[in-house]
Amino acid sequence: MPDREDETMMHRNRMDHVWRGLAAPVAGLAFALAAGPLAAQSDTDFAGEEVEMIVPYGPGGGTTAFARLFVQPLQDTLPGAPTVLLRNVEGGGSIVGTNEFVNAANPDGLTILAIGASTILNQVFQDPAVRYDLGAMIPIISSPAGTVVYARRDYDGGLPQDPVEAIRALIENPPVIAAQTLTSSDLGVLLSYDLLGIRPQVVFGISLGESRGGLERGEFQMRHDTMLSYANEVVPLIEEGLVQQLFTMGYEQDGVIGRDPVAPDVPTFLEVYEAVHGEPLDGIEYQVWKSLFDIRVTAGKMILLPEGTPDDIVAVYEAAIADAMDHPDLTSAAAQEVMGDYPQLIGAEASGRVLAGALGLSGEPMTWLQDWAETRYGGF
Repeated sequence: MPDREDETMMHRNRMDHVWRGLAAPVAGLAFALAAGPLAAQSDTDFAGEEVEMIVPYGPGGGTTAFARLFVQPLQDTLPGAPTVLLRNVEGGGSIVGTNEFVNAANPDGLTILAIGASTILNQVFQDPAVRYDLGAMIPIISSPAGTVVYARRDYDGGLPQDPVEAIRALIENPPVIAAQTLTSSDLGVLLSYDLLGIRPQVVFGISLGESRGGLERGEFQMRHDTMLSYANEVVPLIEEGLVQQLFTMGYEQDGVIGRDPVAPDVPTFLEVYEAVHGEPLDGIEYQVWKSLFDIRVTAGKMILLPEGTPDDIVAVYEAAIADAMDHPDLTSAAAQEVMGDYPQLIGAEASGRVLAGALGLSGEPMTWLQDWAETRYGGF
């Protein structure tokens, strides 16, 4: 694993990211102009064609909501204005649809894939059903998704208002929490609890939506949520006085993990870890945590082209995605709820660095994680 300062996902130039909000048109234009010569030299024209976007999850999930945002914008920005069709192929925790993409997609730009964190984790944990290699595919956009952790204020007779003191109380009196599975994207949060010293009683097999209701009823005392649900689902609970925020997973920019732009007043996991233990997280524990951070947060959602897609088609998609960021469907309030206020990493080079970091959990760090899972939860 690389040293912390050498981690991937550095934003090396304006082609690497498009800021949502007021900066988006300028950055998008800069990217499009930079990619323009390659796109202009290409004979790629999708007129009269259908572009299929495979989503290897059910129609009601977050990845589908993310992918759906790009349907009309890509129809309007790809050369020839093709029809873009979204098709859900669910099963096996995204394995069935991703395997189908590998088996059926030609490198002609007419089939693309939208994935979430669990698709990456399936490969990282070498699920025997996996027949795909994400590292060989070509990502054209990576959309981050932050995470916030909070607890019921009335737990343990009333938690201290200070997040660090509240965490110390949770260490002394571990809460009951819910999670989907140990190999889901919840893994990074479960490891974060453990590194802090919190040993919760975990009820597995509970979705995020179900666990939110359970927390409101008092069945669970602590939970995590995606920042994409923060405004609509978490803030009302804070305003009611039911819960208090403990930490976020943070957000990485220019190689530094800082506070999440959605909740800049909330400390990050790394901040509260150092406050609790008196020293920063380091060594192999940091390497493992950072890999899971890359998977859950930085590589939250992605759109990819098949392995072997020619450079000219890749360039066309890079320019189309950059132009699409100014489309009304991607600047609307509804899009903001799905994508948050995060920079969107656009282009094969920038997104590829994110994906490489997310897939980098192997060797000694993987062995450490497997041993940890065996000790805490009886193994994966």
